[in-house]
Amino acid sequence: MPGAQRRGLIVEAALAEFAQLGYEAASVGRVAAAGGVSRTVLYDHFTSKLELFKELLHTEQQALISYLSAALDSPGATEDRWRATFDAFFRFVEEQPLAWRLLYPRRPPLDEDAAHAYRQQRDESNRILADLLAADARRAGLEPQTVRARAVFAMHRDALIAAARWWANHAEVAREEVVEAAMAALWTGFGGLQPPG
Repeated sequence: MPGAQRRGLIVEAALAEFAQLGYEAASVGRVAAAGGVSRTVLYDHFTSKLELFKELLHTEQQALISYLSAALDSPGATEDRWRATFDAFFRFVEEQPLAWRLLYPRRPPLDEDAAHAYRQQRDESNRILADLLAADARRAGLEPQTVRARAVFAMHRDALIAAARWWANHAEVAREEVVEAAMAALWTGFGGLQPPG
């Protein structure tokens, strides 16, 4: 089997292991077995459990950024781009559930090195997304580097994460309904949730 194919099997097995069990409980031995390789072969590709974890964080974060950037770069009105971006975020949650659980665990790693890697990846992701949102923020009268803009961005980001976690427990709800709820709360503002009149 070519080395690249073996590496791909290892990464696929590791994603399931880390996403379902968390960093501390994840076993390199189980990853190797699930990937159909020996521990020795796994260590030929990744020198440690931490290196494998870092690789997964980077790969899956790039996948999420790819979903979002395509929507944020789309033409049209700002409102249309935001709706497309919210939809892209929830589509990632729907289509890549293991990646979602890896990137947004209910409990981040306790291991100091893994926790540091996790924070670094999240910080880098937030920086990239802030850059992607900069033009729309300026059109809305928000200078992206101000405290106000950073706070608004943080509220939007955390609200989407909370909505995705709620949605995980309400599988009967269509993605389109979650997107429209996000638009009402985050685009229109909380006042948009009030009934007319």
